[in-house]
Amino acid sequence: MLVFLAIVIVLLVIVVTFTLYPLLRPSAATATDANAEKRDIFRLQFEEIEQDKINGMLDEAQYSIAKNELERRVLDEVGSAAPLVSNSQPDRRLAAILLLLLPLASAALYMVIGNPALIGMPVASPDITAERNMNAQIEPMLASLKAKLEENPEDGTGWALLARSYLELGRHEEAAAAYEKATKIVTDDPQIYADYADALGVINGYNLIGLPEELINKALKLNPDHTKTLMLAATVAFQHQDYKQSIDFWQRLQKNLPADSPNLPDIQAAIDQVYAASGEKPPAVKNIATPEQKQSAVSNAGISGTVSIAPALANKLDSSDSVFIFARPIQGSAMPLAIVRITAKDLPYSYHLDDSSAMMPDHKLSQAGEVVVVARISKAGDATAQAGDFQGKTAVVKAAGEGVNIIVDEIVQ
Repeated sequence: MLVFLAIVIVLLVIVVTFTLYPLLRPSAATATDANAEKRDIFRLQFEEIEQDKINGMLDEAQYSIAKNELERRVLDEVGSAAPLVSNSQPDRRLAAILLLLLPLASAALYMVIGNPALIGMPVASPDITAERNMNAQIEPMLASLKAKLEENPEDGTGWALLARSYLELGRHEEAAAAYEKATKIVTDDPQIYADYADALGVINGYNLIGLPEELINKALKLNPDHTKTLMLAATVAFQHQDYKQSIDFWQRLQKNLPADSPNLPDIQAAIDQVYAASGEKPPAVKNIATPEQKQSAVSNAGISGTVSIAPALANKLDSSDSVFIFARPIQGSAMPLAIVRITAKDLPYSYHLDDSSAMMPDHKLSQAGEVVVVARISKAGDATAQAGDFQGKTAVVKAAGEGVNIIVDEIVQ
């Protein structure tokens, strides 16, 4: 806002200076010859009679008479009149009126054709514009796919594809509705059941008890070693305070993953958390990790930090607003690599993003070199950027690290 006001003041000073300077500065004295026009006329007449003599239209006597007559008229009409001298005086009254009127007229004009409400608002970042353009391209495709599925509602694979697309955009309610249709047709795919349960868990504030738990159990019957299903099963067991069962699920997942999996440190951290909640001590670790292995575990642990709201926006916040925290690659697709959702009442919030919060199995945070972490507060409950949302973001950071703090201090335009 200060920059805007400074520019306005500078422009007004320039306009007022160039407008008032001629009014306040007296012009130099100027001499005006009142007979100049008459002399020009007589000069032309002399030339005409001279030409008539040359052309033979006037003889010598006639030429002398005409010339004498013109000379007499010149003396009578032109004579020796002195030139007129003028000297303009400064118009201070008009200058004072313009000095007052110009700023007032400019302000009134801006109030009519401008947008004063935007003066104090932060400018939206280019990333938001790119994201909107991407969403604008995706929306027609989703609408077309949904229209085709309504014409052919028995296409379970199509409903699953639509649901997965909604899930990637953070539209969990629409994703859950599409997954519901998909699971009625495709009953042998544990991934669809797991994704459906995950979408319902987000809608329910990450509570997996109830229908999500039923879906998880169906997925486990189809594939007891399905990675995402085991994660969800361990989480729902923890929510039931069945710590032994939760540890069993985590350890089963731990055994199924390869030794170089970037998810192993996070799984071990989850196991330690369950042990801490149960009050039991974890079994002694037989193999002591080398410094290189410890460093690898830290580098694969994801990104963590704190999300807080700027004081200027805190009083505009509703405690029920949805808060999306996600990491986005700096190159390629703008689709988030990892995302978590909380509510505004949880702010300030200590977040952690890793591969367990990935939106797609083949689109993980550990696969990225550098990312930008964004925290967006949505009043509509949608992860897609909308005008009026609050947002904050980091600079480009590595895809693993701690203390990556975010202050929400922008208003999406």
